Amino acid sequence: MSRGRVLHVVEALGVGGLERVVASLARHASPEFPPEVLALCAGGGMQEILEADGVRVRRLPLRDYYPGSVLRAARAVRAAGPDVIHTHGHFAGVAGRLAARLAGVRALVHHLHTADSTLRPRHRRLERLLARATRRIVCCSEAVARHARADLGVPEDLAVVVRNGIDPAPEISREAARALLPPDLPEPIVGCVASLAPHKGQAVLLEAWEALPPSLRGGSLVFAGDGGERAALEAQAVRLGAAGAGAVVRFLGLRPDVRSFLPALELLVAPSIGREGLGLAVLEAMDAGLAVVASRTGGLPEVIEDGATGLLVPERDPGALSAALAALLADAGRRRAMGTAGRRRVEREFRAAPMTRRIEAIYEAAMTVQRAA
Repeated sequence: MSRGRVLHVVEALGVGGLERVVASLARHASPEFPPEVLALCAGGGMQEILEADGVRVRRLPLRDYYPGSVLRAARAVRAAGPDVIHTHGHFAGVAGRLAARLAGVRALVHHLHTADSTLRPRHRRLERLLARATRRIVCCSEAVARHARADLGVPEDLAVVVRNGIDPAPEISREAARALLPPDLPEPIVGCVASLAPHKGQAVLLEAWEALPPSLRGGSLVFAGDGGERAALEAQAVRLGAAGAGAVVRFLGLRPDVRSFLPALELLVAPSIGREGLGLAVLEAMDAGLAVVASRTGGLPEVIEDGATGLLVPERDPGALSAALAALLADAGRRRAMGTAGRRRVEREFRAAPMTRRIEAIYEAAMTVQRAA
């Protein structure tokens, strides 16, 4: 029997980390908390996945969270009739929580998926104001919780950490995984899976790749993802090639089958700059048995045990990143040991079903406990 219908409110339904967490919460929802999803601005690839899982998706073509748009969102909330509203990200958090108040829904849960240092002062003021009407604010890592308290003014008792979880990796052999990648890529293959954006640090990775010792330049570096920085990164890769940096650099674009080809890689690199909520791509790589090299930023140190499941390096430091890559590319036994340890850690601590149960306990509390003013 349902205890509370849940409406997840998002800005759009692309294939990023936020949207994948929403899909996991919907997929593993218990019968007590049946989910729907409201996309305020646009659909996307994740909409098809949600609907294939039997989750109803509602869409609104909003462009802002001014009063007229909030009223439209409130009408959509009333039509869904939820008992709990779970908003994700800044835009959906503002519009969704205002709409929920207008629609009379008081059990509001907001989810912070990253520590966004780019928010303007007026956006931070909105977050502080709306925190007063929110029963719980879910943070995907301790780093994000610190950001919520220090930068957004979220009261200590509101912020609760629930780390992201993923489903088990698909069963696929290394040979089948390799067949999903271009056949002309020389091995070993190193991968970076992320949107092509400045804060993901791919430009730093290309610099680090150029600095590898000549004996380690015989493999490939592949980027899975797309974004506004693609043209600049491709131009940088061409310049490096012209300078004799060696190796093959390939941009694969958006690949919904990333988890299937991960076993064909030797390493995953996450060179993020300034912010990273927890790093779903890192979790998926560890689950595939890969060692990881990553920046010591955001929630990444909460996932990667430095020296045990991967290596952490200072952000914006191509020299340190290159040295870490060289150390692991030169030592297959160490890579394998880190990959095995990483897979065990994901199985133990980062699964989607337990994550969902923890968040459903938050829904229960949001419905029954009134936060003190």
